[in-house]
Amino acid sequence: MTKPSLFLCAALLAVPAIVQAHTHKVIMGTVKRMDSTRIEVILKNGKVQAIPLDKHTMVMRGRDMVGADQVKPGLRVVVVLAEDDHTAENIKLPVAHPAK
Repeated sequence: MTKPSLFLCAALLAVPAIVQAHTHKVIMGTVKRMDSTRIEVILKNGKVQAIPLDKHTMVMRGRDMVGADQVKPGLRVVVVLAEDDHTAENIKLPVAHPAK
């Protein structure tokens, strides 16, 4: 086989793996409340969605991991779901901008 043929074969073999790769779902909204077992988020349509937390759920502000005490009612968040599409993997908080 020529080099272009090998490249094409390798690329075609990689396609199924790329197609099957899991894309994490996200939920965006405003925090209604959060405790040690779940976060409740008010969605754009006004409905409240409860998302379970587990011991692996991380709270992030930018690239930094922060404590769960940083999640306050009224704060806009992005919740990234784990591979089960049910449990929160990450809760992303807005990055605080330095005062001018």
